[in-house]
Order: sequence, then C-alpha cells, then structure tokens
Amino acid sequence: MFDAEQTTFLESGCSLILGTVLPDGEPHAGRGWGLDIQPDTDQVRLLLDAEDSPTVARAAAGGAIAITAADVRTLRSMQLKGRVLSVEVASPEDAARAVRFCEEFFTDIAETDGTPRVLTERLVPVGYMACTVAVDHVFDQTPGPGAGALLSGPTA
Repeated sequence: MFDAEQTTFLESGCSLILGTVLPDGEPHAGRGWGLDIQPDTDQVRLLLDAEDSPTVARAAAGGAIAITAADVRTLRSMQLKGRVLSVEVASPEDAARAVRFCEEFFTDIAETDGTPRVLTERLVPVGYMACTVAVDHVFDQTPGPGAGALLSGPTA
C-alpha cells in the first residue's frame, strides 16, 4: 500500500493528528507520537499518549480513525483512513521510537518556527499505547489543487 518514499515520509518526525470516533459517531482529536509501516501489509503501528483517555478508548473500541501526517517544514501532508485492529501497552522499542519521533518533530518546529525546545518538550507523554491500524485509504492532503486526491485504496 505504501511505496518507499511514502514510508520514509510517514515514519519521519512529521506532525501526527488523529481523529477518532465512538460507535455513535462522537468525535475526538488527538496526537500521535510516532508511526511505523508494517511491512507487506496495509497496517501501521501508531503510538498514542497513554493518558489521552478519549483517544485510547475510541481506539480500543475498534472504531474508525483518520491520521493526518504533515511535514512541519514543507506542509506536505497525507491522510490515512482506516480502522483500529488492536491497542496494547507500548513496548520498550515503541518508547524508543517515540523518542526518535520527538527529536525530529521538535527539531523541525524549533528550526522553522523558532519555538524553544523547552516548550515543545513539555508535550511529551509519560507513557504510550501502541495501536495497530488497518489502512483502507490514503489521501494527499498537501495544501493546493491536489488536496484530497486518493493516493491508494479502493478505486485508486
């Protein structure tokens, strides 16, 4: 589902904003803390803030999820839409992944916006949950005339 360039982009320190819903449709927005493409599948492993109860609850209910990944420097962005397959306590490898994500993400913010690292580092969660997502559709969300174009999924 993802080519090498898309994988590199999605696994970088790009901003990860999540939209989740309960079965009754009640929405919630949250933040992701690192994402890895699962090789040879349509799945990603997404790190959630363990203390973001609304996001974790919606994910654990197996609901729909939208993940928007945006490069801080270029504003290039992609949106993944799918459904949550599982949620579990993050492993030590996941925690190390989150550290790498934060390093890249916070560096990009500091270098483009001038926001001191001491401020962005206050956002770092104290713990993580790992969420496996089956991706059904991938869209180009980069601002401009191509925004919304289907990149992969049925009818792509």
